[in-house]
Amino acid sequence: MSHDDLEAIYTVLEKGMAAKEVVCSITTGFRSVPSIRTQPGLNPYHASVADVGYGFDAVQGTIDRMRKGEAMPLAMEMLVFDLDTLRISAQQLQPNFELAVKNVSAEVYYLVALSRELNRQIEQRIREAVSLGQEFLGKKWQEIRSRIENIQAVPRL
Repeated sequence: MSHDDLEAIYTVLEKGMAAKEVVCSITTGFRSVPSIRTQPGLNPYHASVADVGYGFDAVQGTIDRMRKGEAMPLAMEMLVFDLDTLRISAQQLQPNFELAVKNVSAEVYYLVALSRELNRQIEQRIREAVSLGQEFLGKKWQEIRSRIENIQAVPRL
């Protein structure tokens, strides 16, 4: 994978990160608006957005290390793992968002509409980044993904 390939993935993720930052601010507000607060405990949508944020950071961190030429024996495995885990995290956004905004009051409809659009942008950017990774690695993508699948199954703490 060339430096240009890594740069393309990084750039797509930067655009997704910008949308994620706005969503994160909105979801923080969701926790304090009684009509949007889920009961009991932490809003699962806010947790999903945080998961995506960590995923963006992980992919960009791996790319940074690769661009700097750091000796990483499993660099491609790390990149595939990070991108595919980010893809999985994005799948949690919509269902948890719908749970969080169930029965919202009319006063916050604009926040709900804005969040839906931002979620769409985040998911689109993640799909683009994964597609770029698949395109650049070709058949190796699936080979690597099948090797790292069991690691992804380890529950997060």
